[in-house]
Amino acid sequence: MLRDLMYSGGRLIAFLLLSGLLFTNSAIALEGAESDDKGLPFDVRIIIDISGSMKQTDPNNLRIPALNLLLKLMPEGAQAGIWTFGRYVNNLVPVAAVDDKWREDALKAAVEISSLGLRTNLTGALNDAAWGLSAESGFQQSIILLTDGKVDMAEQATANAEEINTAERQKLMSEVLDKYRQSGANIHTLALSDLADKTLLQEIALETDGLYSEASNAEELMKAFLRAFDRAVPVEQVPMEDNTFVIDGSVKEFTALIFKRSGGSQETALLTPAGSRITELEHSQNVRWHKDLNFDLITIKQPEAGTWVAEADLDPSNRVTILSDLALSVEGIPATIFPGDKLDVEIKLTNAGEVVNKVEILRLTDMTMTVVTASGREGSKILSDPESPPSDGIYREGLYRLKELGQYQVELIAEGRTFQRKRSFSMTMMQPVEIEHRADEEKKVYRIEVKPLSDNLDTERSRVIAKIKSPDENTIIQSVVFNPDENAWVSEISPTKGAGEYRVDLNIRGITQSGKNFKVKPETIVFDLPIIAASDESLSAAGLANNEAAVDGEKGEDAVVEGAAVEDAVAGNDVKEEEVATAEEIEAAITAEAEQLATDSEGAMIEKISLDDVSQIDESVEELDEGVAWWIYLILVLLNVAVIGAGVWWFMFRKSAPAVDAQTSMDQGVMAELEELEDDFAGDFDSLDEGDEEDIAFSADSKSEPVPSSLEADALPQAGGFDEDFSIDPDDDVDTDEDSWGEFDSDADGEKKEK
Repeated sequence: MLRDLMYSGGRLIAFLLLSGLLFTNSAIALEGAESDDKGLPFDVRIIIDISGSMKQTDPNNLRIPALNLLLKLMPEGAQAGIWTFGRYVNNLVPVAAVDDKWREDALKAAVEISSLGLRTNLTGALNDAAWGLSAESGFQQSIILLTDGKVDMAEQATANAEEINTAERQKLMSEVLDKYRQSGANIHTLALSDLADKTLLQEIALETDGLYSEASNAEELMKAFLRAFDRAVPVEQVPMEDNTFVIDGSVKEFTALIFKRSGGSQETALLTPAGSRITELEHSQNVRWHKDLNFDLITIKQPEAGTWVAEADLDPSNRVTILSDLALSVEGIPATIFPGDKLDVEIKLTNAGEVVNKVEILRLTDMTMTVVTASGREGSKILSDPESPPSDGIYREGLYRLKELGQYQVELIAEGRTFQRKRSFSMTMMQPVEIEHRADEEKKVYRIEVKPLSDNLDTERSRVIAKIKSPDENTIIQSVVFNPDENAWVSEISPTKGAGEYRVDLNIRGITQSGKNFKVKPETIVFDLPIIAASDESLSAAGLANNEAAVDGEKGEDAVVEGAAVEDAVAGNDVKEEEVATAEEIEAAITAEAEQLATDSEGAMIEKISLDDVSQIDESVEELDEGVAWWIYLILVLLNVAVIGAGVWWFMFRKSAPAVDAQTSMDQGVMAELEELEDDFAGDFDSLDEGDEEDIAFSADSKSEPVPSSLEADALPQAGGFDEDFSIDPDDDVDTDEDSWGEFDSDADGEKKEK
């Protein structure tokens, strides 16, 4: 019996262990499946505006060659479709598997793209293109949307035209975009010209984790399309410098994209490492050559290893994409970022999906990051150290304090002794709120307003926190109240901490109507208090001029002041001679001023000044007319002395009083406790301060230093630094804790968890 029990117990334990092992393996398999989503084939849908306004924004119909480029770049194994829209939506090319037949049909259909649409039915186009999208589709799903206009579905003469268009926008942001959010599809939006509804296109990209970009004219359209395509279909590249690139033995195929200069006559050719010349007309069977008006696209299978050269116009957008088991994997560079975002980037080399962590290889590999700002400035930094390569093969870098709104380009290059790899990413910094600040002379306060740029922002759940630093170095952190009448978060700051410089840092947590979160930390707002009105400034300027005139008189530059000059010094306008004060009146005014000063100073002894005492200042003044100017000057001097004395007394009295924190004009019930908020927000706001960090230097010509092929220590370029706009070195002062938003977590995150 005991033996049977032991036997049964053993079987039970074995069963439990086996079950646990199977469960563990299943969990690992599921986790791997989630992380392997990036290995899924692509589903790319292209939506193109054909409304009548395109006649002005794209008069040469450059949408066709731009679309042709994407069709040629579409990888095998993907599926794709094309839609056009004006008033009506047309599925120009149905969604199907990409092969030579699909490309041929799509290229023929692209010729039909025109500018004949009467309206801009953006809502309908996105609604139709969502057909078949699903979280379980087995594809990486993306949409590339091009438009130059606004949602426009009503005649301008229609009485309720704005109501109709507003209803269409609301339907788009809620009902239609919900299909994309549920399926996990990204919408990459492209605004052509300033006529486009940029705010709406930014919101669409934000809601779906897509890339928003702009093309100011049709000539920029193709490269803007390419940026969106790179987000939809990430590709491996090799660096190309001066039209020269290196292909290693692991590359199974490469595709060279060579742009043609407008009006240029040079024909494109490729020189192989062996010295052979490949052209459109002379090439072997393993070469596929597509020639278009604006570019050449050359694909070569099983290419020769070595250095290749493209005989063509130099263009920074020329590039070479490859198929190879050796790849460069990059994480942490989103399509959309906000001011103050902290990006933690991870870079690793992989071979057939496995991370390369062999020290022997990593020591011989240079890893470089290059960032190009929205204004075109460029900085680079070598991330690798041959003496201490990462033990796990993962290079980690922080990209902090980005401030410049617009398009950024981030490039990562890995260069070994026998190979080169490159990854390129576009990201757009946007600010879904508008920040205005100004001095309010009437209220004598400094006014800061944070306004949502669209109705899609949930103002009830969004929060604005202000950190106010006063001249005495004291700090208070407080919640800013939303004013529905002004549709803004409003803070009015008064000089409760005395005169001097005030600094305000804003920390904004926004939540869209659909629950999408974003955080914004704008630049510090710096201003002086108290507010001096224009009229006060003019009076101060007049007083200063009077003082300077008095000093000039003491120096003897004007020994005799004519009656008109005296009148100007006293009143600054026309005054008759008989209105000039007599000596007795001046003496009485001085005596009264001295008595008032004695009273205000709480018993301070101030000797009364008599006419005889004053007359001793200059014994050479004998005539009344000459003395009047001196009396006037003396009055001005004494008045200034009185003002300064009163200011000193007030300052000393204020110093002895208890300290009062700077406050905004909001209800006390909304004011957060300083001690609690300091603990919760210290990290967030510390990241706004400048800390010691290694930066990447910008060269005068906005070009980065080339990466050396040798890994000798003295051959490595010295790490410079990004300027004040951004830093890619994490430092101890920068907070990276995503839970440091204090009471925000209880509002937004709690609701999110409930869902």
